[in-house]
This record gives sequence, structure tokens and C-alpha cells, in this order.
Amino acid sequence: MTVESSEINESAVEKIKRESNLLRGAIEEELATTAETFNADTAQLLKFHGVYLQDNRDVRSARKREGLDLEHLVMVRVAIPGGKLSADQYRSLDQLSDKFGNSTLRLTTRQGIQFHFATKAIMRELISEINQTLLTTWGGCGDVVRNVVACTNAGNFELQSELDRLADYISTSYKAPADSYWQIWIDGDRVPQAIVDAPLVDESLYGATMLPRKFKIGLTTTRDNCIDALSHDIAVVIDADEPSKLHIFAGGGMGRSGTDPSTYARAATHLGVVEEEDLKATLDAILTIQRDFGDRKDRAHARLKYTIDRLGIERFEELVVERSGQSFYKIPFPGFKVDGDHLGIEEAPTKGRFNLGYKLPSGRVSNTGEVANQRSRIVQAIDSSACEVRVTAKGDLVFTELTQDDLAKIAELLGDTRSIDQIRSKRHIPLTTKELSFACVALPTCGLALAESERYLPSFVTELQGRLGELGAPDASIEVRITGCPNGCARPYLGELGIVGRSKKSYDIFIGADRKGMRLSEQFAVDVPSTDLVEAITPLLKLWIAEGTEKTNFGDFVTSLEWSAVTALAPAPRRRRQLSVQGDES
Repeated sequence: MTVESSEINESAVEKIKRESNLLRGAIEEELATTAETFNADTAQLLKFHGVYLQDNRDVRSARKREGLDLEHLVMVRVAIPGGKLSADQYRSLDQLSDKFGNSTLRLTTRQGIQFHFATKAIMRELISEINQTLLTTWGGCGDVVRNVVACTNAGNFELQSELDRLADYISTSYKAPADSYWQIWIDGDRVPQAIVDAPLVDESLYGATMLPRKFKIGLTTTRDNCIDALSHDIAVVIDADEPSKLHIFAGGGMGRSGTDPSTYARAATHLGVVEEEDLKATLDAILTIQRDFGDRKDRAHARLKYTIDRLGIERFEELVVERSGQSFYKIPFPGFKVDGDHLGIEEAPTKGRFNLGYKLPSGRVSNTGEVANQRSRIVQAIDSSACEVRVTAKGDLVFTELTQDDLAKIAELLGDTRSIDQIRSKRHIPLTTKELSFACVALPTCGLALAESERYLPSFVTELQGRLGELGAPDASIEVRITGCPNGCARPYLGELGIVGRSKKSYDIFIGADRKGMRLSEQFAVDVPSTDLVEAITPLLKLWIAEGTEKTNFGDFVTSLEWSAVTALAPAPRRRRQLSVQGDES
């Protein structure tokens, strides 16, 4: 057989996808064995089914010394368009965390939910039961359009309904053909379309090898940017004042390597405005351009951002117009009106109702964390009102459409002192550094992590708040985002203060993003020991406090300075072996 030249130059993952029989591979055969894990080729295909292979890195070294194999685990991710869950769905997932996981749920920065410390032996049952809730893991990972995220509170009923409709529509439109998923996980039976709604094989936009890399789509309005729209491959932003105008951004992405300058974080480019009836054609055009022009040889350069920069933005726009048949209206983007966090009490989209945004520690829901019986309290709160909940793009939880009575009752059940104080004072309470901050999972389960992240954030924030107090500004707040590696799952390059893992005990520091998510941060310091991180930024904190923290946010203040003056305050880099990572961030 003659091999096409494109196949000769393809990456190993492309070959696995092409020869997988539409993402089946040997998954079913390996599930039937007693082996504790899967082979490497199957691991790549499992991502499309919403599964990552992991191991418990906390015990890796000890097991190796004892001559034992790794403690093999799987992480299972539920894709939830717009993060929207009914009371029954949330309650069911909570129960599954006891039955199949480690009695915690991890809410993600893409509004999904992850089960950690699951094992191969229970995968089929877990995924089957998730589907029984009318949710799915299909497309939770892999080289496809992943979970479509959307703002949790657009400010009025019409705008929120449109965001929710678009999230469901786009999610359904860009699911890969699910024949293999039905066959493997749902006992060989084709499940109802309402559960895993996906096109037939011959109708799929993807083709046999899917996209060159993962693809992320986000939806919001010009009211606020709670989803970090510019971090997405495509962002659709509805003009809150003129809802017929849809602003299209393309080419965002956070993943990079710590030592390879040819990889980089990129903020999406504003292409212009389309009308709602032209949106699907525009999305199809961008996706097929990435399918046909994306780099299938080098996964480190396979995201849409690199395709755009390689083609040039003008040529990219020409291709979009050619394929969609629609031109962009070149209207300036008006910006976002407010900082979006959706924590505490907000008026709900329905008049006379309220939303209650509840801060979680980096998305972790547990009965053994800093809030006693937090998992149980959340279920009790949902049961008390049968409300819907929404996962935010920062891993927090919003209880939606509450009556005044429900609002006070749920805040009390949660032990949410911030919301209780807000009810009593009837005013907005500014967020603290702790409430603004979040982290990726990292150790002990993420195979790409170089350093701690989720487990390190609390002590870092405590030290930072302590330093602000020592400097005379105990109420000052800074948005902190920590990741265990440069791939940037917590989007540190869009945080006022981004802390990015470089080695087991050191991090890079990024500063200067704005809270509306329109500006990337810049690298301030490299390879700083974790013990020295707060000390490294203290000179900048002193300048900011002297200026008056009430006048401007930390990120905006840093950006107002001459960058040469900022970098002059950075600690000198240590001389040590440099480490690099480039992988598949969430």
C-alpha cells in the first residue's frame, strides 16, 4: 500500500487516531483484562471518551523502592455545557464520588466535573451511571471541541437564555460521532439522543483523525468576562446592549513550554461581528481551517493560535470569509463593563430572584477540607430549594434562581459568612485575595505537574495576605492563579499574579494582567524557590501600596510602570538545570 506523504510526517498521536476505527482502538478488549492500566496507544484514545490515565504520585517513589508497580488511577471528566446542572444531576454526581472516586468532586475551570482516584476496574460502571443522569464524558478530553463554557449570569433572562441555548447547540453540533462511545460504555446499545447527541459518522466535520489538537469555545456577553474569553480558540461575545451583534475572537490559548520560546500563551484576536444567523457558518469555517491547516506533525504547535500566526491574521480571515460565505463587520469591541466573579449574592436573570455564588477551594468539594462537611452542606442546600446549580469557569458553584427565603436559608446551611454579611448589610462586599484566587489540580494526580498547585495555594495566599498586612494594607486584594506546570490550566497568564510551576520546589512569576481579562501578564521572575515567592514580589507590593491600593488594581498598577523599572526589581535567576514541559492541559 502506498503511504500518503501526510501520513509519513504525522505525529504518533495522529497515527493512533487514524488507525483507531473511529476512536475504538483496543479499549473494549483491554477493559476485559485484569491488567490495572491500559497501553499507551489506548491511553490516547481514552481521552476522547473523557478519561485520563494517572497514578498517585505521592506514593510513586515509595512503591518503586519496594519494587511495586505504580498505583494506577484514572480521572473521569464530565462535560457540562455552560456548567448547568439540575438538583438531581448534582446530587447523583455527588453520590458517585463516594461509590467510585475518592469522596470528592473537582469542579474544573471549564465548568466540568472530575472524578479522581477512580480505577480501571470501575470505569465502565462509573461512565454508564454518569450517562444515566443525562450527562456525558464524551468529548470531555481529546482533539475535539471540548466542553463549551458560558457565563453563569448574563444579567437578564433573555441574554442568559441565549447563552444557555448557544452552549447546548454548539456542544451538540461539534460532538464527534459517538458510535464507539455507545458501543463501549453503554453495553453496546445506542443510547437516546438526549444523552449523547452527536452526528452520524458520514455527517461529522472532524474526519477520521479529528482535529490536530483540542479546541475550546467560550460564550459570554459584554457585561462581564467571567470565562476568560480571550483564552479560548473561539470566543463568542454577545453585545449586551445590541444582542444581535456577536463579537468573534479567535486564537487564544494558555499552553506553553517553560523553556521553548516557540511556544507561548496568546490572547484571542478580535475578528469582528457577525449576526446570529451567520454564527454556525463562521464556527464551521474556523474549525475546518484548523482541521485542514493545523500542525499534525508537532503537537506542541498544533493549537489554533499557531495556525493563525503561521498563516497570518489577514490570510486567516480571508479563509474564514471564503469558507463561511460571510464577512465580518469591523466594529470595535466595546470592552467588558464589570469584573466578573459571580460570588456572593447577585440578582438572578429572572426578576425578583437571586443567585448565590459560593467560593470553593480551587473547585474541590470535600467533607474533609477547611469547611466541615462541605460536600454534605451543598447537597442539603440544593435539597432545601431544589434549585439548579452552575459551575463557574473558576471552579466555584452558583445556586441559581433563589427566592429571598431560600437565599438566607442556603447561606446559613453553607456556613457562608460572606453572603450572610452581605444579606445583613445589603451591599456588595469586595472580594479578598483568597476569594479571587484558584489553582489547577497538579500533584498528586496530574502526570504533567512539575510542582504543587492546588495544595500549595492556601499557604501561598496566607503568606501573601500576611505580607500585605505587614505593609499596612491588610484589606488589599490580588487575583492569584497557580499552576503546577506551564500548560496553564488555571489560566495564570490572565491573572494579576500568575505563579507557574517550573520544578518540584520552584516557580516562575507572571504579573500585570487586568481583571477584565483583556491583557496577558508578563514574565517577571524565573525559577524562584517557593519559599521566596512572596519576598520576590514585595518590592512591587511596596510601590503599589505607596500609590494607594484603592486607586487601582495590582495588575493595572504594574502595567502603568516602565517595564524596565519593574524587571529591575526582579530577583536574579538561579543557575540550575532548566526543565521543560509541553503536554495536554485540561
